[in-house]
Amino acid sequence: MAVNPLGIRAFQNGLVAVSLPGVSNPTLPTDATTPLNPSLYTELGALTADGITEATSQDTNDIYMWQGNAIAASLPGEYAKTFSFSAMETSLITLGLMFPGSAVTQNAEGVYVAEKPPVRDIRTWILHGEDGTKVQRIIIPLGQISERGDVVWSSTDVTVYQFTVKCFPDANGVIAHRRYADASLALP
Repeated sequence: MAVNPLGIRAFQNGLVAVSLPGVSNPTLPTDATTPLNPSLYTELGALTADGITEATSQDTNDIYMWQGNAIAASLPGEYAKTFSFSAMETSLITLGLMFPGSAVTQNAEGVYVAEKPPVRDIRTWILHGEDGTKVQRIIIPLGQISERGDVVWSSTDVTVYQFTVKCFPDANGVIAHRRYADASLALP
C-alpha cells in the first residue's frame, strides 16, 4: 500500500463564523477561499487550541431472518452531525450565542444582558481550516447550538464559551457543504 505523507492535513489555523442575527437564508459561499461577506457573517474570534471537533452519530436497525437467526439487513436509522468548539473572546457575538432570545444591549459601560431561557436560533455556520495553502471550508446551511458548556471563572485559565452546533438538513437534504482548496485533489 502506498503512503503519501503530503496527503496528511493539520488544520492549525482558521475560523468559525455565523450568520448575523435576523439574516435568514444568507448567500452561501461557493468556494473555499473567497472572504466571507461581513454584512452576512461574523467571526467568533479566537478559539481554544483544541480547535473544532466533528462528531457523527448513526443508529442502525438490524433485521434478522427466521432461518438461522442470520442478519438479513442493516437499515440506517437516526443520524446526527455536530461540530464543537470553544470561543475565547467575550464579545457581542459570543454573548448573543450564549443567551439566544435574551436582550444583549451595548451601552456606555459595556454590555447588559437581560437573560431569559434560550430560544431556537437556527443560523448558517462556516467552519474554515487552513494548513499552509490547503483550505477546508464546511458550510452548515442550518445549524443551531444544541449544547453550551460551563463558563468557568478561574485564576489559572481564560474564560471560554463552549458551543456544540447541531446540523439540520436544508430543503435539499444537505446538512453540510464541504469545500477543499487543495491542488493535490484538483483535476489535472
